[in-house]
Amino acid sequence: MLLQPKHNNVKSQKGSLLIEIVVVVRIIVGSLAAILGLASAFLVTSQIVQQTSQATALAQEGLEIVRNYRDGTDWAVDGLDTFTPGSPYHPEQSGSPPKWILVSGSETIGEFTRQIQFEEVFRDSSDNIAVSGTSDLDTVKAIVQVSWQERERSHQVELEAYFTNWN
Repeated sequence: MLLQPKHNNVKSQKGSLLIEIVVVVRIIVGSLAAILGLASAFLVTSQIVQQTSQATALAQEGLEIVRNYRDGTDWAVDGLDTFTPGSPYHPEQSGSPPKWILVSGSETIGEFTRQIQFEEVFRDSSDNIAVSGTSDLDTVKAIVQVSWQERERSHQVELEAYFTNWN
């Protein structure tokens, strides 16, 4: 008896091989898409972390400038007690030798906007800082806000500190 080759089996194997190749290609493309998505998310997160770090440094610098300003002025005459609570201010250098002054309004530093606001401080009957109570004329709360836009989203870093009239 002569054996005759079966052509159906060969065609079936070729079809199976083609389906396996298509499945493998889809798995590879899907994996690459997932990896690219993760890389993109990592880059966005990395950028936000870097911007937040820069904004925090600008806010810390703002508090140091307020401290320097307080130390070089007379509290009630030209110092921290003379600023309008809730109004924005920003630092500038003036004079020779240069000295820090606080000017009305906010400032733009690269992609960041910085402003400093002052708030009145209250004390309770135990002399602790409180939301309301007796006004403490020798203490002021400084709030430094640094904001920026990233991909049409707003971000903000805010630091605060209390300053006293220690002179």
